Amino acid sequence: MGVKVESKNDLVSSVARTMSILESLGKADMLSLTEIARGCGLHKSTAFRFLQTLLQLGYVFRDEAGDRYGLSLKLNALAGIRSGSRDILRYAASSLDFLSRETGETIHLAVLEDGNLIYLRKIESHRVLRVATMTSSVGGGAPLYCTGLGKAVLAFFPLQEQEHYIAHQVFARFTANTITDGPALLAELALIREQGYAFDRQEHEEGVVCAAAPIFGSGQLPLGAISIAGPSVRMGEEELKRYTALILEASREISAKLGLIEHSP
Repeated sequence: MGVKVESKNDLVSSVARTMSILESLGKADMLSLTEIARGCGLHKSTAFRFLQTLLQLGYVFRDEAGDRYGLSLKLNALAGIRSGSRDILRYAASSLDFLSRETGETIHLAVLEDGNLIYLRKIESHRVLRVATMTSSVGGGAPLYCTGLGKAVLAFFPLQEQEHYIAHQVFARFTANTITDGPALLAELALIREQGYAFDRQEHEEGVVCAAAPIFGSGQLPLGAISIAGPSVRMGEEELKRYTALILEASREISAKLGLIEHSP
C-alpha cells in the first residue's frame, strides 16, 4: 500500500476551506454545521472534519446543547495581538492622548491573549494623587473577570463562550469587591453588553476605579478595550458619568479608524 502525499494544491485548498469557515463564523455569533457547510459551499462531512481540527486546536468552540459553533477567545486573541502591534496602537494614539488631557487620569489600552488582558499602552496621570496600578504595566497581563477592560471585552462574546470561560476559570479574590461567582458575573456581563461599557469598582486593586469600553474587531467580536482609571476618592458617580461618555466616544472613533464598524456621532 502506497503512502498518499498531499500535493501543494491540496494544501492550498485546505487553507482556503479553513479560512472560509473562520470567516463565516466571524460574521455571526453561532452557526450550525449545516449553516457553515452551506455558507462555505462544502459538504457537511468536509465541514465537520475541518471543524473538528479547529476544535482540537482551540480556535472554535461547540455549544453541545444547540449543536452550534462559534469563534473562541483564542482566535480573537491572535487577531488582537496582530492588530495591536500594527494598527491599534497607531489608530488609538490620538484618542488616548485626548482622554489623558481631558480627564487627567490614567489611560489604558489592552488586547486579548490566551484568555487574559495584555496591556499595549498606558498613559500615567500627572496628578499628585493618582492610582499606582502596578499590574497594568505595558506587556503585563490581568484576568478578564475582575477588570473593567476585561469585562468590557468578555461581555461582547456569545453567551456560550462566556459560560465556557467561566467553567474553566479559577476565580481569585483580589479584593472584597472581586466577583468570584459565575452567575453573578454572567448577570454583570449582560448589563455591560446592554449599556456598552463596564466599570471596575475596586475589583482588581484596592482604591482603583475605572470605566472601560470595547474596541471591536472583525465581525461582532472585540479586539480589546480602553479605560480611564483613577483613585476611588475621585471617581464618584458624576465623574464616572462624564468619563463613560468620553470612553464610549473614543472607543467608537478607534473602531471607526480601524474600518471595522461605522462611527456613530
